[in-house]
Amino acid sequence: MKKIKNLMLLLMIMILINTTNSYSTTHNVSVANFSFTPVNLNVTVGDTVKWTRVSGSHTTTCDGSEGSTRPAGAPSWDAPITSGNPTFSYVVTVAGAYHYVCLPHAPDMAGNINAVVSGITNLTELVSSYELSQNYPNPFNPETNINFSIPVSSQVSLNVYNTSGQEVASLVNERLNAGSYKVDWNAVNFTSGIYYYTIRTENFIQTRKMLLIK
Repeated sequence: MKKIKNLMLLLMIMILINTTNSYSTTHNVSVANFSFTPVNLNVTVGDTVKWTRVSGSHTTTCDGSEGSTRPAGAPSWDAPITSGNPTFSYVVTVAGAYHYVCLPHAPDMAGNINAVVSGITNLTELVSSYELSQNYPNPFNPETNINFSIPVSSQVSLNVYNTSGQEVASLVNERLNAGSYKVDWNAVNFTSGIYYYTIRTENFIQTRKMLLIK
Protein backbone atom coordinates (compact mmCIF):
# COMPACT_ATOMS: atom_id res chain seq x y z
CA MET A 1 0.00 0.00 0.00
CA LYS A 2 2.86 2.36 0.87
CA LYS A 3 4.55 1.61 -2.47
CA ILE A 4 1.33 2.46 -4.32
CA LYS A 5 1.05 5.78 -2.49
CA ASN A 6 4.65 6.62 -3.31
CA LEU A 7 4.08 5.76 -6.98
CA MET A 8 0.95 7.91 -7.06
CA LEU A 9 2.85 10.82 -5.48
CA LEU A 10 5.68 10.45 -8.02
CA LEU A 11 3.17 10.38 -10.87
CA MET A 12 1.48 13.54 -9.61
CA ILE A 13 4.86 15.33 -9.38
CA MET A 14 5.74 14.30 -12.95
CA ILE A 15 2.38 15.53 -14.24
CA LEU A 16 2.86 18.85 -12.42
CA ILE A 17 6.35 19.29 -13.91
CA ASN A 18 5.15 18.49 -17.42
CA THR A 19 2.17 20.79 -17.06
CA THR A 20 4.35 23.65 -15.87
CA ASN A 21 6.84 23.17 -18.70
CA SER A 22 4.08 23.12 -21.31
CA TYR A 23 3.39 26.79 -20.70
CA SER A 24 6.85 27.86 -21.90
CA THR A 25 7.79 28.15 -25.56
CA THR A 26 11.10 28.11 -27.40
CA HIS A 27 11.39 30.77 -30.11
CA ASN A 28 13.96 30.04 -32.81
CA VAL A 29 16.05 32.76 -34.47
CA SER A 30 18.19 31.96 -37.52
CA VAL A 31 21.55 33.74 -37.80
CA ALA A 32 22.80 34.07 -41.36
CA ASN A 33 24.48 36.56 -43.68
CA PHE A 34 23.91 39.88 -41.93
CA SER A 35 20.50 39.38 -40.32
CA PHE A 36 18.55 37.72 -37.54
CA THR A 37 15.37 35.99 -38.71
CA PRO A 38 12.82 36.88 -37.50
CA VAL A 39 13.97 40.36 -36.55
CA ASN A 40 11.09 40.95 -34.12
CA LEU A 41 9.86 38.46 -31.54
CA ASN A 42 6.89 38.62 -29.19
CA VAL A 43 7.43 36.31 -26.23
CA THR A 44 6.09 35.60 -22.77
CA VAL A 45 8.19 35.77 -19.61
CA GLY A 46 9.48 32.25 -19.06
CA ASP A 47 9.93 31.54 -22.77
CA THR A 48 13.31 30.69 -24.30
CA VAL A 49 14.89 32.40 -27.30
CA LYS A 50 17.29 30.15 -29.21
CA TRP A 51 19.70 31.53 -31.83
CA THR A 52 21.04 29.04 -34.39
CA ARG A 53 23.86 29.66 -36.86
CA VAL A 54 23.15 29.14 -40.54
CA SER A 55 26.25 30.83 -41.91
CA GLY A 56 28.99 33.29 -40.99
CA SER A 57 30.54 34.26 -37.66
CA HIS A 58 28.36 36.41 -35.43
CA THR A 59 27.36 37.19 -31.87
CA THR A 60 24.08 37.77 -30.13
CA THR A 61 24.73 40.54 -27.65
CA CYS A 62 22.57 42.52 -25.25
CA ASP A 63 24.86 44.02 -22.63
CA GLY A 64 24.56 47.73 -23.30
CA SER A 65 27.20 47.82 -26.03
CA GLU A 66 26.57 49.12 -29.57
CA GLY A 67 23.13 50.44 -28.65
CA SER A 68 21.77 47.20 -27.20
CA THR A 69 19.18 47.68 -24.45
CA ARG A 70 17.20 45.52 -22.06
CA PRO A 71 14.69 46.07 -19.23
CA ALA A 72 15.97 46.89 -15.75
CA GLY A 73 16.78 43.70 -13.88
CA ALA A 74 17.11 41.54 -16.98
CA PRO A 75 20.35 39.52 -17.21
CA SER A 76 22.69 40.58 -20.00
CA TRP A 77 24.13 38.22 -22.59
CA ASP A 78 27.01 38.18 -25.08
CA ALA A 79 27.43 34.89 -26.92
CA PRO A 80 29.29 33.88 -30.07
CA ILE A 81 27.30 32.28 -32.88
CA THR A 82 29.99 30.53 -34.90
CA SER A 83 30.80 27.13 -36.36
CA GLY A 84 32.32 26.21 -33.00
CA ASN A 85 29.37 27.60 -31.00
CA PRO A 86 26.39 27.27 -33.35
CA THR A 87 23.60 27.89 -30.82
CA PHE A 88 22.79 30.01 -27.79
CA SER A 89 19.66 30.01 -25.63
CA TYR A 90 18.35 32.74 -23.34
CA VAL A 91 15.46 32.37 -20.91
CA VAL A 92 13.43 35.58 -20.66
CA THR A 93 12.81 36.38 -17.00
CA VAL A 94 11.85 40.07 -17.13
CA ALA A 95 9.08 41.69 -19.17
CA GLY A 96 9.89 44.58 -21.44
CA ALA A 97 11.66 45.53 -24.65
CA TYR A 98 15.03 44.05 -25.62
CA HIS A 99 17.23 45.30 -28.47
CA TYR A 100 20.17 43.02 -29.23
CA VAL A 101 22.93 43.20 -31.84
CA CYS A 102 25.67 41.26 -33.59
CA LEU A 103 28.84 43.03 -32.48
CA PRO A 104 30.88 42.61 -35.70
CA HIS A 105 27.97 43.84 -37.82
CA ALA A 106 26.14 46.33 -35.57
CA PRO A 107 24.14 48.47 -35.86
CA ASP A 108 22.77 47.00 -39.11
CA MET A 109 22.48 43.46 -37.77
CA ALA A 110 20.10 43.70 -34.83
CA GLY A 111 16.93 42.18 -33.43
CA ASN A 112 14.13 42.96 -31.00
CA ILE A 113 12.32 40.97 -28.34
CA ASN A 114 9.14 42.17 -26.68
CA ALA A 115 8.37 40.16 -23.55
CA VAL A 116 5.05 40.30 -21.74
CA VAL A 117 3.78 38.70 -18.54
CA SER A 118 1.42 35.79 -19.03
CA GLY A 119 -0.63 36.57 -15.93
CA ILE A 120 -3.56 38.29 -17.65
CA THR A 121 -7.04 37.14 -16.64
CA ASN A 122 -10.36 37.98 -18.29
CA LEU A 123 -12.77 38.83 -15.46
CA THR A 124 -15.93 39.66 -17.44
CA GLU A 125 -17.05 40.61 -20.93
CA LEU A 126 -19.83 42.99 -19.78
CA VAL A 127 -18.17 46.42 -19.82
CA SER A 128 -19.67 49.83 -20.66
CA SER A 129 -16.65 52.15 -20.40
CA TYR A 130 -12.86 52.41 -20.38
CA GLU A 131 -11.19 52.23 -16.98
CA LEU A 132 -7.73 51.77 -15.49
CA SER A 133 -7.99 50.92 -11.80
CA GLN A 134 -5.51 51.68 -9.06
CA ASN A 135 -3.20 48.73 -8.55
CA TYR A 136 -3.79 46.57 -5.47
CA PRO A 137 -2.10 46.26 -3.09
CA ASN A 138 -0.44 49.65 -3.15
CA PRO A 139 2.21 50.08 -1.77
CA PHE A 140 3.29 46.55 -2.72
CA ASN A 141 6.20 44.11 -2.38
CA PRO A 142 6.89 42.54 -4.78
CA GLU A 143 3.61 41.60 -6.48
CA THR A 144 0.58 43.69 -7.36
CA ASN A 145 -2.54 43.43 -9.52
CA ILE A 146 -3.69 45.94 -12.14
CA ASN A 147 -7.28 45.85 -13.41
CA PHE A 148 -8.52 47.55 -16.55
CA SER A 149 -11.65 47.55 -18.71
CA ILE A 150 -12.23 48.14 -22.42
CA PRO A 151 -15.77 48.33 -23.88
CA VAL A 152 -14.73 47.32 -27.41
CA SER A 153 -12.14 45.05 -28.98
CA SER A 154 -8.85 46.93 -29.26
CA GLN A 155 -5.08 46.69 -29.44
CA VAL A 156 -3.96 47.19 -25.84
CA SER A 157 -0.60 48.03 -24.34
CA LEU A 158 0.03 48.29 -20.61
CA ASN A 159 3.53 49.47 -19.75
CA VAL A 160 5.38 50.37 -16.56
CA TYR A 161 7.73 53.37 -16.38
CA ASN A 162 10.21 54.65 -13.83
CA THR A 163 10.33 58.26 -12.65
CA SER A 164 12.68 59.14 -15.52
CA GLY A 165 10.03 58.10 -18.03
CA GLN A 166 11.95 55.00 -19.10
CA GLU A 167 9.85 51.94 -19.90
CA VAL A 168 10.88 49.16 -17.53
CA ALA A 169 8.20 46.53 -18.19
CA SER A 170 5.64 45.68 -20.84
CA LEU A 171 2.74 43.85 -19.20
CA VAL A 172 0.31 43.69 -22.12
CA ASN A 173 0.86 44.14 -25.83
CA GLU A 174 -1.89 42.38 -27.75
CA ARG A 175 -5.38 42.68 -29.17
CA LEU A 176 -8.07 41.98 -26.57
CA ASN A 177 -11.81 41.56 -26.77
CA ALA A 178 -14.14 43.83 -24.82
CA GLY A 179 -14.04 43.03 -21.12
CA SER A 180 -12.43 43.58 -17.74
CA TYR A 181 -8.96 42.17 -17.20
CA LYS A 182 -6.55 41.61 -14.33
CA VAL A 183 -2.78 41.65 -14.85
CA ASP A 184 -0.25 40.45 -12.28
CA TRP A 185 3.10 42.22 -12.03
CA ASN A 186 5.98 40.75 -10.06
CA ALA A 187 8.58 43.46 -9.39
CA VAL A 188 11.04 41.21 -7.58
CA ASN A 189 13.88 42.42 -9.83
CA PHE A 190 13.11 46.12 -9.40
CA THR A 191 14.27 48.60 -6.77
CA SER A 192 11.99 50.39 -4.34
CA GLY A 193 10.41 53.58 -5.56
CA ILE A 194 7.59 55.19 -7.51
CA TYR A 195 6.51 53.67 -10.81
CA TYR A 196 3.88 54.71 -13.33
CA TYR A 197 1.73 52.40 -15.42
CA THR A 198 0.00 53.52 -18.60
CA ILE A 199 -2.69 51.84 -20.65
CA ARG A 200 -3.03 52.71 -24.33
CA THR A 201 -5.78 51.58 -26.67
CA GLU A 202 -7.04 52.92 -29.97
CA ASN A 203 -9.35 55.35 -28.13
CA PHE A 204 -8.09 55.61 -24.56
CA ILE A 205 -4.95 56.52 -22.61
CA GLN A 206 -4.59 56.71 -18.83
CA THR A 207 -1.71 56.68 -16.35
CA ARG A 208 -1.61 55.87 -12.64
CA LYS A 209 1.11 55.84 -9.98
CA MET A 210 2.17 52.99 -7.72
CA LEU A 211 4.75 52.52 -4.98
CA LEU A 212 7.10 49.56 -4.55
CA ILE A 213 8.53 49.23 -1.03
CA LYS A 214 11.04 46.51 -0.20
